[in-house]
Amino acid sequence: MAAPLWFGSRCSPVVHALLSCSRPCRARLDQCGRRFVSKKQRTESIVAPVGPVKANVQYPEPVEVGEIKYQEEYPWHEKTAPISQQLYHAEEPPPSHGVDIGLPVRKSLRVKKLRQLKKKVASENRANPELERAARLRTLKVPLDEVKQEWEVSYGQEQLKDVATHYSIWKDLFEGAHFHPVVVTNVYYGYDDEHVVPVYRGNVVTPTEASRPPVVEYESEENSLWTLILTNPDGHLRDNEAEYLHWFVGNIPGSDISKGETVCEYFPPFPAQGTGYQRFVFVLFKQEAPLDYSMEKRPSPCHSLSRRTFRMFEFYRDRQDQLTPAGLNFFQCQWDQSVRDIFRQILKMPEPIFEYDFPKPFIAPQLMVPHRKPVQYLDKYLPKEPVLKWY
Repeated sequence: MAAPLWFGSRCSPVVHALLSCSRPCRARLDQCGRRFVSKKQRTESIVAPVGPVKANVQYPEPVEVGEIKYQEEYPWHEKTAPISQQLYHAEEPPPSHGVDIGLPVRKSLRVKKLRQLKKKVASENRANPELERAARLRTLKVPLDEVKQEWEVSYGQEQLKDVATHYSIWKDLFEGAHFHPVVVTNVYYGYDDEHVVPVYRGNVVTPTEASRPPVVEYESEENSLWTLILTNPDGHLRDNEAEYLHWFVGNIPGSDISKGETVCEYFPPFPAQGTGYQRFVFVLFKQEAPLDYSMEKRPSPCHSLSRRTFRMFEFYRDRQDQLTPAGLNFFQCQWDQSVRDIFRQILKMPEPIFEYDFPKPFIAPQLMVPHRKPVQYLDKYLPKEPVLKWY
């Protein structure tokens, strides 16, 4: 079959040139009279800003003429929001982000040495006939207290640090700086004469259970000095960046908190109704020498929320040469009936109640031919209250 005339007359020299060279250059391709655009000459429809882009961003669809009124009535909807509100430049992390400000951590065993230690312990256990007989008869008792102490010394520090990262404690208290809680800090709230409520690194404690000062236990040397602070980074009613100071004891000799200097007396948690769970964080600092806390001193009793306003990062920044964070523990708290009595009887103020203001539901405009779009314009005719049927 013969080739067309336009192919032989116009492109025959180009075909010979292409066949003679395995890498056709642009000058030879231009002989065909076609236009080839490079990547630099292509026009881009949407140019993302420099820097990281917000995750899971859905670019809005073009707004039609009939949807302009909906853009004014529903400015919050993602379909009508401009691209400038969805794409943003990620802020640079603060200089303290990722800085370790705590005490030195004991190096853990390497994988090879850990395997050798496990094999040694396993061989010793197999060689013990009494241990094997107790395990077979299911009478073996595992000392859980010893296991817990070993876990707290070996792997508990790293795991507690990861839990604090999950709850954004480093970000909200120290602006990204972190530390390993090398000093195990146990906190117990007295429920009654026989029962206590422990603080288990993020568990829920009600305001009724935390109405009295807790018992804080940790191991330390007799000649050492410590500072204990209890703060709430989620409960401030006026400033989202500030905290409420609930307890401050400084110059604690050893582990006897009763002999320390009470800078701010204990105040029970008072999470406002409608704010959900709030974090209450215990931070234990090790002092280099006796400190003067006259600037942080609060009157006793202190029932003023403005005087209890506190910022952990600013406090540590001013005294970072004298204090080193060493212990950490925290719990979560939610509103109950006792909070109402705290606002009315102790704080002498009306109780704030927060409610969520639900936005108006978005209803797409009616189209003549809704091609591949859901038909939602009939939803505005639905009754607001359920219709009761009487038979």
